Parts: sequence; structure tokens; C-alpha cells
Amino acid sequence: MGVMNITPDSFSDGGELDTPQKIQDKLKSFGMIHALDIGAESTAPMNQAITWQEEWRRWQLVLPLFTQLKHVVSADTYHPETIFELVKYWKDNKLLYSLFWNDVSGKFDGAVRDYLKEGSRFEYVYCHNRAPLRELAAKHMDYVGKEDGHIEEELRDFFAPYIHEKVIFDPCLGFSKTYDENWYILDHFGKFQKNIKHDRWLLGFSRKSFLRKKFNLDLKDKKDKEQLDKVHGEILEKVLLKAQGEVWVRTHRPELILPS
Repeated sequence: MGVMNITPDSFSDGGELDTPQKIQDKLKSFGMIHALDIGAESTAPMNQAITWQEEWRRWQLVLPLFTQLKHVVSADTYHPETIFELVKYWKDNKLLYSLFWNDVSGKFDGAVRDYLKEGSRFEYVYCHNRAPLRELAAKHMDYVGKEDGHIEEELRDFFAPYIHEKVIFDPCLGFSKTYDENWYILDHFGKFQKNIKHDRWLLGFSRKSFLRKKFNLDLKDKKDKEQLDKVHGEILEKVLLKAQGEVWVRTHRPELILPS
């Protein structure tokens, strides 16, 4: 799943994709990805939240692409209004490939249930986020857990009631978690899968702050950024050796992890 941020302020690539040509070039660089994950609002803690109307305005830049694509599109948004505008676009344009709602809010509410009723093409990524309200999703680091070692039980209790064939679980690394919690989840990912007994997962930790901190790498430095993406691929390879079932990988540099 290749990441494409059409935002002015994402911490790793904000402002880079502001024309149709740049978007086309980015898509070509990904190679043979299985899915394209598009974000139009940065949920980095230092940035202000935007309205769904502003988010939808940004989506207009990429909508013309969709009649050309053949793989899954993943919409990284916590705004139900945005996702239902996309559902309407899918139906109006008779798009046959799947749309994933990659919802970082961590709220399995009525909007999610209504979305899952839209048809077989519409699937949902359920992310663990401790923020208490959907509209506070971007303020996730205000709700970091305590260093009490109970993340395993917390994730099990969070996900277990929502096992569904159209739902993909994402532990949401980097969201409302301590440094140690993020690494614990990565180190025990296979165990989490077994305990929660679900076959569909997503892992996304490309360029996350806990990864940068461990290896003392700065995204503003071109060489560091390149090294960070390579380190991500190496760690991911080790994690997936013990993983099971269907695991989607969300990454800024899919060409570094795709099999040759």
C-alpha cells in the first residue's frame, strides 16, 4: 500500500504533490503496488485539524486518476462525510475495484456500520486510537497510554468485538502510544494476531517518529530519509516472518519492500 499525501503539511512529504503531473510521477515510482493510500489531512500532532469540506476540496486533485486505476484505493480520513462522498463517486462512476476507509479515529460507530452496508467493494480499516471522540482523532498524542505493560490486553479488548470479513485491524503504530508500546507491538505482532484471532491486518510505521528516534535519523536530511526507508523495510521483513494471514503494509517507499 503506497502512501500518497495530498497535503501541504504532512511531516514527511507535505506539499510535494500539488499538481496532477507530480501525482502521476509519484504513482509511477511506486511500481506494482496492490493499493494506493491517499491522505488529504495531516494527523501529525503539530498540525491543526481541517473541516471535511476542505479535505474534500483537496481530493478533487486525485479524483480524475480513479478511472485509470485497477487496484484498491484506501482513503485515509476520519471524516464520515468525506468517505460517503467517495462512495457516491464510486457508484456514479461505476468503479469496480475496492475502496478502503482507512479510519484513524478508532470509532466503530453508526457511520462505519452504514458504510459497510454499501456493498462488497467497500471495506474498512479499524485503527486503535485512544482519542475519545472522532473529531479529536488528530489530537491522539494528548491521550497516550500509561507505561503499564497492558497494551496486549487493551488491543485484544478493543478489536475482538468487531471481527468481520470486511474489517481490517490496524494497531495504528504512532497513534496515542508510548515509544515502548510501539516497539512492543512490532516485536510481538504475530502473538497479537493469534490472541485476537483475526486474519486481516494492516501495519503502517513508515517514517514514524518512534522509528526515527531509535535510529537518530532526521527526515530533513536526504541521506537520513533514505536510510530511514531502508531501515523500515528491514524491520518489516523480520516482523512479517512471524506474521500470519492477510497483512497489508502501508509505506512511503513500496519499491523498497516489494519482492524482486
